[in-house]
Amino acid sequence: MKFSCLTMLLMSVYLMSCKKDKQGDTNDDVIVVKGTGDIHDKVESFRHLLGEPLNSTTGVVGGRREINWDGVPDSMVGKALPANFFNPVGNDAPVARQKGLVYSAGGEFRVSSANFAEVNSQAASQFAAFSGSNTFANISSNLWEVGFDVAGEARAATIKGFGLVLSDVDLDNSTSLEFFNDQKSLGKFFAPAHNASSSFSFLGVYFKNERITRVRVSHDGILSDGQKDISDNGAHDLIVLDDFLYSEPEAR
Repeated sequence: MKFSCLTMLLMSVYLMSCKKDKQGDTNDDVIVVKGTGDIHDKVESFRHLLGEPLNSTTGVVGGRREINWDGVPDSMVGKALPANFFNPVGNDAPVARQKGLVYSAGGEFRVSSANFAEVNSQAASQFAAFSGSNTFANISSNLWEVGFDVAGEARAATIKGFGLVLSDVDLDNSTSLEFFNDQKSLGKFFAPAHNASSSFSFLGVYFKNERITRVRVSHDGILSDGQKDISDNGAHDLIVLDDFLYSEPEAR
């Protein structure tokens, strides 16, 4: 009888552990949307989660923001973008770019119309744009952050959810988003590897009961190193990015 009870107890603990592991990065407070191949439905699902409308002016509450890199003027393509490129402030700042997203210092952020062939001709053929023809990357760092301000203001803000379209994630555990509320980590989530039908992956995470102050992006390789992608016998899993989607930044 003692053996039987002990066995049942151990089995119960094991099953509870398995259940927790199976749920992984999803629980009652977090909604994770991810997919590969034809990701349009996943992107649309995350849009609905973030909310309507798609905002294009300042001074709004609710809804969402999106960044499509084809909105970057030709004069800035292939050049280093300032940290506040998508949230300039001041009387002369273009409202169309006041989206409340800022980059952290470290690395060089760029947009390319040629999948970064001008930076790394060895890997450019692996990448594709999801919408339009431009893609985005931090070409000199594989660990960087985005933060949030009130759209059109130099005032710290928070969001509820953030998602990315990625091109050419080859390994399941090579590219991640880690979410923070100040110094508190809300969890790290990995983008899925793309399948054979396209180079695209999508990862979006929404927190029901937490506020996001910054998102840390991590990926395996650095484009400016000039190496081949891992799918072409290179040493690292190189990626580029396309659409950013996030809820309207609200003042802290």
